Amino acid sequence: MNNAVIPRPSFPTSWRGRTPGFSEFNILLNLLDDPALLIDQNRGIVLNANSHLLKLTAFTLAETLNTPIVDLLPDILHKELTPGDERETILSRRNREPLPVVARVVALDNNNQWFLLSLMPLTTFQQMQVSRQRQEQILNAIHLLASLSSQPDLESSLSLAMEIGRQLLESNILCVYQGDSEYPQLRRIAALDTEENGLLPDIIPYLNLARLSNPSLWLPGKRVTSDLHRIARINNLNYLASVPLGNEGAYIGLLVVGDTSAAPIEKIISLMEILGANITTALEHFLLANSLKYQINRQGTELTLHGVFSENAREGLIVLRPDLTILEMNPIAELMLGYANQEVLGKRVENILIGTETLASSLKSALQGIPTHNLGNINLHRRTGQVFLAHVQTIPVVTGEDLLGVVVIMSDVSENEQIRVRTQQLEQRALLGEVTAIFAHEVRNPINNISTGLQLLAIKLPSEDPNQELIGRLQHDCSRLTHLMESVLSFSRPMEYKLQPTDLGELLHRLLERWRPRMARVNVELYFQVVPDCPQVDGDPRALEQVFTNLISNAIHAMSETGGTLAIKLEPLQSKLDTKQIEVTVSDNGPGIPDEIRDHIFEPFVTTNPQGTGLGLAITKRIMTAHKGNIWVNSFPGGTVFHVCLPIIKGEVE
Repeated sequence: MNNAVIPRPSFPTSWRGRTPGFSEFNILLNLLDDPALLIDQNRGIVLNANSHLLKLTAFTLAETLNTPIVDLLPDILHKELTPGDERETILSRRNREPLPVVARVVALDNNNQWFLLSLMPLTTFQQMQVSRQRQEQILNAIHLLASLSSQPDLESSLSLAMEIGRQLLESNILCVYQGDSEYPQLRRIAALDTEENGLLPDIIPYLNLARLSNPSLWLPGKRVTSDLHRIARINNLNYLASVPLGNEGAYIGLLVVGDTSAAPIEKIISLMEILGANITTALEHFLLANSLKYQINRQGTELTLHGVFSENAREGLIVLRPDLTILEMNPIAELMLGYANQEVLGKRVENILIGTETLASSLKSALQGIPTHNLGNINLHRRTGQVFLAHVQTIPVVTGEDLLGVVVIMSDVSENEQIRVRTQQLEQRALLGEVTAIFAHEVRNPINNISTGLQLLAIKLPSEDPNQELIGRLQHDCSRLTHLMESVLSFSRPMEYKLQPTDLGELLHRLLERWRPRMARVNVELYFQVVPDCPQVDGDPRALEQVFTNLISNAIHAMSETGGTLAIKLEPLQSKLDTKQIEVTVSDNGPGIPDEIRDHIFEPFVTTNPQGTGLGLAITKRIMTAHKGNIWVNSFPGGTVFHVCLPIIKGEVE
């Protein structure tokens, strides 16, 4: 260093007068905790230094001022300084080895000429870096602790706790033990994924929890007070620390930490208590969650069983409170009485279940805990006032000496009677069908003979004979009878259908071409619409042609006097049952179907055509049923619409 007397450095004009000068900067520099220099980068000299730097280098202030920077920091100016730099360099010292330091650069002007260099020994800087990283590691671990209870399950929560423990405690042995509910022992439920964790046992006697009920830190040379301490001594652990999990007097486990090579970190017990408290919270959280889940599943199962029994029981069930108000009513009871369950909740049972005095007496007995298993068949009243015969039981629900409620069980006996009557009617109808078929077959031949005889008479008599008109009327009646007998035979005998892929659009087109002359004669205009690429159906073309012939014939007849419009539309339909179907609508603007026969239009011998047999729509309905399709009608004054739905062949559409 140059020992000549060096004048004080000159500062810019802007620093003179009332602005800070050398002495003020000297005071500020000495307020810094680290060694520091004030330098002029353009001139490459030291302008000032604080006492910490002088003490570190053993130079005097006079030796430092206006000295070239490279005399103190030989490699600091190898590249231009920039604000915010933090670089390693070498600090020269009097009669000592150069010291590695870290220099922080702070600019003092906008032109980057004057800089403040704050110096820190490299070893001190590295220690601070390690300390800072350790603090960040601890803060990150503590931040993660809050998410232990928000994990999807206990296994995930404990796995996260082990990772947090690794960061927080810097140990290669970390185990969590929990009290076993079946045996007096502690069972290991979590551990770090390290080979050293195998040094600790999977099971330890429950007595260890009593001996380790307070936080403890065992070090080699200390007295052994538990099995864990003995294992730590045998395996030459550097330390073994433990804290109990749970609350005082109600411990549920143990957190154990150790290491085979490193010493315990500072405040390890305090950090373990923080980790242990959060693990305890997680264990209690998932224990409570599992208990609640079990209770919910159990109650859900019971409710499901109750619901299945209640909804599928063949008897009507009414559950009453001890004050004989209605708590619940199952669907069968709703159907029997005509009330919805929500309507009768909280109502007095005698206002809903209206019967005889015998029923009232059995309910009073049930309140005393006496069941009536066979009240017999009594008359009950539906909501509409209709009386029906029912078999009734009243069963009290008792727990100990407490009456929880009363269950009324009802069986609709009248329904069985109706089934018996209906079965008898069906048998009679079947027999009548057979007789009708035989009758129609036997009558058809005489009618043919009469018709043939009338034709011969008409041929033999002169055309101007007045009896020709009578013979014509008789022949017309024979034709009607023949048509009627054929319809009766067609309706009474089962038909065999030959199903095959059928294009309804093409079938309807051919059929309508045959009907066009008839429509033209009665002034009926046709509108026919088919959606392009309409899929096929599985059907018997002959039978389906009969269906649409009946519908078209009926529509044309309805408009034969005044004329009108026949509209037929064919399009795919997505039904509520997710079954893909083709819908054909046949619409006319005739007078409509009278209200009194609209609901019976598909029954045999129901017709609005005086010349018809009343069997066409009945046969149509039967054909649609055989094709697994459906047909229904909407009618109003001024129009009728028949809807025909047939299922599409599987694979026809996506």
